[in-house]
Amino acid sequence: MNDKITRRRLAAAALGSVAALGPAALHAASAQAPAPAAPEDLNAAAKEKVHKYSETLAKFDLPMSTEPAFQFKA
Repeated sequence: MNDKITRRRLAAAALGSVAALGPAALHAASAQAPAPAAPEDLNAAAKEKVHKYSETLAKFDLPMSTEPAFQFKA
């Protein structure tokens, strides 16, 4: 039997599990979701993530030939 799962099958399985929950369960799940943070907190958190990821990427030496250069032409 084929052990590979395609993106379409994965999406169908995910949508099927959401549909199986029903509207009442989805409403209850969204009611329990935490309130969104203030915009200042989101901005600070995003900046912190970018800084953390930049430091992580800076640890790796990549030669220029890793990804070829390309041009976008309109």
